[in-house]
Amino acid sequence: MYQSIDESRTNTLSKRTTTLVAAVAVVACVVAGSMLFSSTEPRLAAIARSPAMSMAGCRSVAANAQPQGRRSAMAGLSMIAGGLAAKGASAARNVELIDDRVAKKSGFDIIYEARDLSLDQDTRDGMTQARTGLADTKSRVSSAATKLEEAGAFADKKYWTEGRNILRRLVGTLRFDLAALADQKSGAAKKEAIKANKDFFAQLESLDLAMYKKNPESAAKAYKKTMAAYKTAASLY
Repeated sequence: MYQSIDESRTNTLSKRTTTLVAAVAVVACVVAGSMLFSSTEPRLAAIARSPAMSMAGCRSVAANAQPQGRRSAMAGLSMIAGGLAAKGASAARNVELIDDRVAKKSGFDIIYEARDLSLDQDTRDGMTQARTGLADTKSRVSSAATKLEEAGAFADKKYWTEGRNILRRLVGTLRFDLAALADQKSGAAKKEAIKANKDFFAQLESLDLAMYKKNPESAAKAYKKTMAAYKTAASLY
């Protein structure tokens, strides 16, 4: 009877001792973890060699402390380097002011007129500006003579495709320019200008047809008539 009582007491004491040791080991691990980033390596090594740490199985604290400490140090250095670079970049940045008033007067921001929905379609397409800027219109009509001569030269060489391409690139703008110049006139002068424009484009279409048929004789005759009609129309403006 007494022997059983003694054995139960011994078992109870051993359980309490084991529980106490386990609690001490847990507290030691928590303290070591909290001091991991703030302690130096000698202190971490001393904690790792303590009996409580050995009993709790925390032998890897010293082995893990050095890599984590290096990782933290590298992260800190990266943050410091990034801050210095940002500070240097902000200090080196200069504000440059550009005066675009002259460029705007020459039509630099005409694209914004094309996007302005409060303007009418002719203004957004540039038609109104082309009609009011008669100096540029007359200049384009005068330079058309050079393009017509190039088309005639290609017709003489039987380069039909090149010659017809010149006429197609020319006729769209030239038709608009001659119509804009004719609109500036009134009465009989306007009727004469419109008739001269129609005659010119009729001869131009005849030249294009002759080049389409690849007929050198017809192309040569049509070219002469086209140049004569062009000179008649251009002389009115």
